[in-house]
Amino acid sequence: MSQLSAYQSGLKEHNLAYELLKRKLRTSIVRQIIKILRPKDLRYIYYSIHKERPISGVIPSVEAIAQTRESFLYMALFASIYRSASRVDIKTNMDINAIVFAWDYFCNMFPGHIRERRPYGRIRPANFDEAWVITHAMKAGSADLQYCSGCRRNYFIIYCTNYPPICQICAMKNGGVRKGRPN
Repeated sequence: MSQLSAYQSGLKEHNLAYELLKRKLRTSIVRQIIKILRPKDLRYIYYSIHKERPISGVIPSVEAIAQTRESFLYMALFASIYRSASRVDIKTNMDINAIVFAWDYFCNMFPGHIRERRPYGRIRPANFDEAWVITHAMKAGSADLQYCSGCRRNYFIIYCTNYPPICQICAMKNGGVRKGRPN
């Protein structure tokens, strides 16, 4: 029985690794989650799926993702989908299945927007790495999803950034605050 459960556990981890790599999550992030596969194995799986090498370099920070006020709207939408899909408290844990669901749902809402390579558009997260970074920032407390009593919608805030923690929808309706400064 224990051999069967160990086999099932390993199979679940392999399946999860496949699902994450299929969405082009960086192998360095997948390695933090999947302990049974070596980095070399993860790179091989990534190459087998996409016929290209995994993306290397520094993982983006949540502060670097938001480039325009409009990008906050899409980030709030993604974060709202994630929060609704999650079965755990997103401020203390990450729900990997909810991240995958939220990303797939977000991509279905905006078909053709995904741009894995720069230059990214205004629709953010632009790739699964950015979606992962947003959810991780919410867990770490460097970003949050708030409710606006004015327009009755969720808005996304990032602490320690040039953007003031205000509702982006209300700011854009009232003549806008762009790049964190009044017009």
